[in-house]
Amino acid sequence: MKKLVLLTAIMSTSAFAAHGPAGCGLGSILFEGKDGLVMNVLAATFNGTSGNQTFGMSTGTLGCEDAKTATVSAVSFIEGNTVALSNDIARGNGETLDAYLMVINKKNADKMALKNNFATIFAKGNNATAINAKINAIL
Repeated sequence: MKKLVLLTAIMSTSAFAAHGPAGCGLGSILFEGKDGLVMNVLAATFNGTSGNQTFGMSTGTLGCEDAKTATVSAVSFIEGNTVALSNDIARGNGETLDAYLMVINKKNADKMALKNNFATIFAKGNNATAINAKINAIL
């Protein structure tokens, strides 16, 4: 549960990502590819009145996630969970590793590949940014 709360807090930083005039949310997904003022107003209205935009921003779903935010979130996650993440990668499974893989949108990643490259990922001097980069290069 603690990991889910941390994950939600990290992913909520995507609230300020640019997603077009209507913002992210189910309305933007439903009206995707439809241009024009009327469609943007309909998408924004649906997003705002149904509360799904807030849900999307809190969970990083419904289009409320982008690559730049994902990288920042992943690095922040690693900074707050380095020891637990390194322990999980060393074992090849675990709650922290699962949560991290959700942050980087690779839930079905090869965890054994990470385990086999543990020494490379957590080489002496690697900071959270380097660890994130090594993991993404492996996956």
